[in-house]
Amino acid sequence: MKLYIGGAYQGQDELARQENPDVQIFERFHETIREAVLKKGEEALAFAEQFCREHPEAVVVSDEVGSGVVPMAAEDRTFREAVGRVLCVIARNAEQVSRCICGIGVRIK
Repeated sequence: MKLYIGGAYQGQDELARQENPDVQIFERFHETIREAVLKKGEEALAFAEQFCREHPEAVVVSDEVGSGVVPMAAEDRTFREAVGRVLCVIARNAEQVSRCICGIGVRIK
């Protein structure tokens, strides 16, 4: 499993495609988490563990959503927390974790 993270529009999608041609990439994974946890009511850690079991070779791309001002809306805070918890599990299970800043990938694991 590989994880690519970065702020919105920092180039993590392009970096993942460049480094993993012809591989299925789970892009905008933070929105997948929103759908599973907030809309379908799945538990964040259970969702993460199941995803890792079902997709051990996955290439996951996600925006970082935990930086900056804490949102006022409870739903937005729940979303931030869910993304953080899920990505921690994915990072722990990943063989490679890269953070993309201004289009430059920095390998952190």
